Amino acid sequence: MKFALSLAAIAAGGALLFTAFSGSEAQDQLAKMNHVPADAVLTPQQVMRDLELAEEAFSRVHPGYTRYTSAQDMASAWAALQAEADAREGMPLGDFYLAVNRTLTMIRCDHTKAELPRSIRIQRKGKPLYLPVRWEWIEGRALIETTAPGVPAQRGDEILTLDGRAIGYVVQEVSQYIPVDGYTEWSRRSGISQSLEFMGGGVDHFGALLWDIPAQAQLTVRGADGETRNITMERVNFADWSKLGRKSEANFKDAVTYKALGDGVGYLSVDTFVNYREPVKPKKIFQPLFKQIRDQGVHTLVLDLRLNGGGSGDAQYELLANLIDRPYKPMKEMRAKTLDLDGIRPYLWTWDSRALDPNPIGFSKNDDGTYALRRFVSSDLKTVKPARYAFEGKLIVLTSDTNSSGSTNMSAWLKELDRAVLVGEKTGGSAEGVTAGLQFTLTLPESGMRLRLPFFFMRNNVSTFEKGMGVSPDIAAPMTVEAFREARDPALEMAKTIAISPSIPTGGPSSL
Repeated sequence: MKFALSLAAIAAGGALLFTAFSGSEAQDQLAKMNHVPADAVLTPQQVMRDLELAEEAFSRVHPGYTRYTSAQDMASAWAALQAEADAREGMPLGDFYLAVNRTLTMIRCDHTKAELPRSIRIQRKGKPLYLPVRWEWIEGRALIETTAPGVPAQRGDEILTLDGRAIGYVVQEVSQYIPVDGYTEWSRRSGISQSLEFMGGGVDHFGALLWDIPAQAQLTVRGADGETRNITMERVNFADWSKLGRKSEANFKDAVTYKALGDGVGYLSVDTFVNYREPVKPKKIFQPLFKQIRDQGVHTLVLDLRLNGGGSGDAQYELLANLIDRPYKPMKEMRAKTLDLDGIRPYLWTWDSRALDPNPIGFSKNDDGTYALRRFVSSDLKTVKPARYAFEGKLIVLTSDTNSSGSTNMSAWLKELDRAVLVGEKTGGSAEGVTAGLQFTLTLPESGMRLRLPFFFMRNNVSTFEKGMGVSPDIAAPMTVEAFREARDPALEMAKTIAISPSIPTGGPSSL
């Protein structure tokens, strides 16, 4: 039964208007689906059942299903996957995971992907599948960043081959399984070697399903001096791999740091906006920090978003409130493709089960048959007003290809307001807006595999954008092989130079 719109709901403005839905039986069914053995081989009939559900759900619900790829091309891709299963007279679970992930990347949405099957994830725990090094893909070369004790390699060594395969070939093979938004192909780089989204970087995560992984890895490396050598290293398990290198904060509450750079210049890094695992009120994080910035007389602030892949709207909006001098509506609209989940509802899960039966009262129907969320329903559609201690000086934002979703939105908003100078690299994500917001998890009945299915197209309130692209910096300062080996930071160096330049008083391209 639909519930009436209440004054409390309007005042809160945060929860979507959904009807109550009791999903206990459905959740029990979904739980049983996830107990598919890691070595299971799906029959062609099982593959067909899973693919029919996946194609139905994504083509009906995903708001960006045909944003960059035609419906015909998507239909052909699903059919080709079924034809492969038929020709092989079945498909192992791991191969099915790879094939579905590859198909989903055609949608060109970074929020759309298949999760590693639960049984395979459990199977991997404790297994030595990972290189005992962290490395970065820079200018088309694999450079070692950190190593475990005893590993015969050092920072700056270039990996040429891995287990007899050219590293370029390895990267090319795994890249097809890494999703990106639109046409931001360069943003795959950030997921190749290290990622919070995968169990390891793309090479380790997908490579363990593509190739046999020996306990001892054989590498050919080239040092900074040009000397080439062959080395052997014992692979490690995921827990030990996770301890290597810099720590990537998974929660917003731990990801905000500030320090003074001297001479009235401050440096603020916000490495993620994810505020739903261990939520805090973003105002409690930012208000004392920006008061400190004001009290210290900071005239130039360097905002480092380079490790930030996005996250929660409340953290994004509170940061924005501390950087603007006038009210601004960041989001133009949130649009759903359909409100009809009949037939696929038993296979869906989301953090608010009421979303499984959207109430039409919270939406207005568009001429093209889609549904726009009414502005008073969601806090994501609110007007952001300047915070009490909002920074009013020169703002420099550091960007990278790791940026997507919320962090790209932040750069797009600040660029729209002519508020900041952007320094660094082209971002991933979409300046126009991403397909995200409410996220469904679709569980396939035969494989038990879970697929991420966004519900909204969230259009940014920006006047110009390039279709399928993120945000380009005003001043390019990418990481290079030479700078990496010298432990230099070109973007931060450029920011410090700009900070003392009198020709850029408040930021924005018009100031350059």
